[in-house]
Amino acid sequence: MEFDFQRAKRLIDSAEKILVIAHRKPDGDTLGACISFKRALSKLEKEVTMACIDEIPERYAYLPDIKHFVKDFNFREYDLMIVCDAGASYMTDYHSKYEDIWCGDVPVINIDHHASNDNFGTVNVVDTNAASTTMIIYKFFKYAGYDISPQIATCILTGLYNDTGSFMHQNTTPEVLRIAGEMVGAGGKVVDVSRNLFKNTSVSTLKLWGRVLSNLKINDEGVAMSVITNRDFEECNAEVDELSGAVDFINCVPNTKFTVLLHEDGAGNVKGSFRTRKEGVDLEEIASKFGGGGHKKASGFTIPGRLEKEIRWKIVPSHEDRKHRSIKSGN
Repeated sequence: MEFDFQRAKRLIDSAEKILVIAHRKPDGDTLGACISFKRALSKLEKEVTMACIDEIPERYAYLPDIKHFVKDFNFREYDLMIVCDAGASYMTDYHSKYEDIWCGDVPVINIDHHASNDNFGTVNVVDTNAASTTMIIYKFFKYAGYDISPQIATCILTGLYNDTGSFMHQNTTPEVLRIAGEMVGAGGKVVDVSRNLFKNTSVSTLKLWGRVLSNLKINDEGVAMSVITNRDFEECNAEVDELSGAVDFINCVPNTKFTVLLHEDGAGNVKGSFRTRKEGVDLEEIASKFGGGGHKKASGFTIPGRLEKEIRWKIVPSHEDRKHRSIKSGN
């Protein structure tokens, strides 16, 4: 990892104009990572632009510079691109807008923690053992000697808090807690992070999560599954990003093997999220069968299509009726 850090720092040192890119449907980890870079590199007198193809959810309004993200850019105007927390090159969705963005004309630092990462960067700083991308960035900043301000500490905390499910997932290691404690000591606003990420719920979100619970089923194999359709979003007056955290919530059902949450995204796709607390269950392998990826304990996929309910009925004779039929057949 130190060699990758060295190569990444060399690219940053030689660049003057840098583009930092978040993944589509942004969460706390990708946003915290991007803003951390903007804050740190701007202090080095670099010209830094942050980009995300999708709107930023309101819950992240507490983060510094959150309104500075742009959707459009000319990537060839930059000396360097840094992509944060994208589990594969397509996860930014900018390849659909700029077909040749990854052609190699502009060097790319790919910094991520997903096992599904396809190493699309000129330099790939990928650590699958890290709980979050902001955890890798913390280590890189320490290596590079970048100052971690209270604002950056809040961003790093946001990524850690987001990707460990408020420090409840199994990726909450002693190292994670040590770094989190250090970020609080550096002025990170942990109360703002916890309140906005998991303690600030709108009526529309509550209604939507109610649908998740209402649709929840557990099959004979111990798999807990729920579905949300476009109609559910409309009837709850909710946006797709309001589902964030729901799969982790239903993953708390005891004695289940793993949890699946399927939802339509309003753009002709079905997205699946997997979570498990069980050892020996590899969700990354399951998600890969649908073209997705992630981690062993938390993975997902996106495929074109829609959700369609299928109901099957069968007749189960009563005990008396079965007895009657057996007597008749005996005659």
